[in-house]
Amino acid sequence: MKARIGGSSTMRKSICMLGCAMLGALAACSTESASSSPDPALAAAADAAVITESEPVPERLQRQFARELRILNDNAMTRETITNEEGSLWYCQGVYNENLPGKPAILVFLHGIGERGSENLASIRLAVPDIVKQIKDAKQKVILLAPQCPGDQLWATRHRGGAEAKMTEKPRPALGMVPVLIQKKIREFDADPDRVYITGLSLGGYGSWDLMARYGTGLFAAGVTCSGGGDPAQAEKMKDLPIWIFHGEADQTLPVMLSRRMYAALKEAGSDVVFYTEYPGVPHDCWTRTYQNPEVWKWLFSQKRGARSGIRPEQGEVVNVTQAEFDAGW
Repeated sequence: MKARIGGSSTMRKSICMLGCAMLGALAACSTESASSSPDPALAAAADAAVITESEPVPERLQRQFARELRILNDNAMTRETITNEEGSLWYCQGVYNENLPGKPAILVFLHGIGERGSENLASIRLAVPDIVKQIKDAKQKVILLAPQCPGDQLWATRHRGGAEAKMTEKPRPALGMVPVLIQKKIREFDADPDRVYITGLSLGGYGSWDLMARYGTGLFAAGVTCSGGGDPAQAEKMKDLPIWIFHGEADQTLPVMLSRRMYAALKEAGSDVVFYTEYPGVPHDCWTRTYQNPEVWKWLFSQKRGARSGIRPEQGEVVNVTQAEFDAGW
């Protein structure tokens, strides 16, 4: 079966992921070591940031967010706020398998547009229970961070009609706080700076693409995006970062062409560590089956800055989509 991806007409065939089967792990081969020294500006911002416990959920909201409160408690998560002179960011945090040896990894999950707010709970409404289960089942020592975007903001610029989602010069305020939070947590938990992962769904997929373009392997070890989109012009900045892209072929909310286009741009930039899974007939929610798939987490947690993972998704053949077809798809 052939799927179609977006990109320039110069690239007629690419490789993509059409299923979730994995090849056997090959021996990992070392590459150039990644620096564990943080960006000076990011380090300074983290130094200036203060973390506090979030205010208790008001009684008037407890019934409205009863499900989220259950998720919070069932998954042993806490609600915190990070603040510096640039602003504040609410987030839920879970610490898992902390008795295992070694330094923990950090995993950031960015929610979709419907989970924005200020109560610091909605960010865990979707996907988080599945993510926590997979972390535990994989026996990975992980700090899970689920920040919440305020209701009057977006994580990143979205596509409107056929218009490109051009990356802004500076990140949106809430998204700009996420790397500060990461750096702060690396210090707090003595986490492994070479095992920082990012994933997001829908609007959170846009946020993930934005941060991966801004920081690349300077901060992240790998990323997973679900039903999102980004700026193809930034592909060169991400070509060395392992990324696994997921999208439903029948997505009527954010068309599948958005992910096809990002995949094509990365392949044209020379990436050999980008993979793409397109689910035939699946609508916007492709994240449930993605986050419930142990092979996705096996791949993600095998990634480390400065070392090439031997786990690679099995690949199928796809046919490219022209710019005109991309534009017509809106």
